[in-house]
This record gives sequence, C-alpha cells and structure tokens, in this order.
Amino acid sequence: MPFENTAGLGVNNQYGIRDTGNTVGVETDKDSVHTMSVAFTGRSLNETFLSPFVLPRGAKVLRYLLRVDQAFTMTGTTPTVIFGGAAPATNGVALSDVELATVGTKTPASAGTGTWGVSSTTGTTAAERVGKALGGTAPVVVGTAGKATLLVEYIFKTKV
Repeated sequence: MPFENTAGLGVNNQYGIRDTGNTVGVETDKDSVHTMSVAFTGRSLNETFLSPFVLPRGAKVLRYLLRVDQAFTMTGTTPTVIFGGAAPATNGVALSDVELATVGTKTPASAGTGTWGVSSTTGTTAAERVGKALGGTAPVVVGTAGKATLLVEYIFKTKV
C-alpha cells in the first residue's frame, strides 16, 4: 500500500518507493498544442491516489493515443478504464479491456465523451482535475499486471 487515505479528506500519504505508474501531467507543449500524459499500472488503477492535474477550461481535445507496454488483466462484463474530469464517464475517454490487453501503440476506439470528446463543439467548459474510474459490470483490474500510458493531445489558448 504505497498510498494511504486515512483522513477521509482526499489527502494521500505516500510510503515506500514510487514506481512509474500513477502520474499525470503535461508531457510536451508547443505554442497552443499540449500533450497530457497519464501513466498507469494495474496496481495504480486499484489505488485511490492520482497525481493532481487540471485540464483547463477551454481545452479542446484533438486526439487520444494509448501505449500499452505490459498487458493488463481485467475481469467482469465489458470492463473499461475511464480517465476524465469530475465525472469521467460523462467527460472522459474509456479504454476497453481488449485495448489494454494488447501490447502496442494504438488510437483507442473511444473518441471521448462530453466536453472531453474529440467532436465536442465547446471543449471543456470548466477546469477539471483528471480522475479515473472503472466501467462495465463488476470490473476488476488485476494489480500484478499491466503498464500503459494514455496521451491526450489538446489545444489550449486563452485571452484575458
């Protein structure tokens, strides 16, 4: 248990060595185009902690890319891993168990939902901290397998 939330206030304590999973942040940015990187593992998907990163209000998602370095094992009926805003299933992108079980680089089948969707006409309407959730019926991620990175390319430009 490298992260623990005993206060119930959304604050996590970290114990032991940190691994490469469970990080979120801007990997690159050039002019107005930014690439957010979400690195995760089977173990990190079972933890409550996710590095705090906010996708800004007005960000327009251009595309999603998924790199799976080690296959994940998931059980349940049509299990998915969802990354998104405060309500990931409403504003986010779903990654299927089939996509996560196949090593390689791919464009996910999901083009995002809501304001996180590639086809959104507004982009994000509020600044949202990136969150994660599991979807499907009785989804379970085996904590000993899986390592991947989700890249989210978006445009963000604001005028004051």
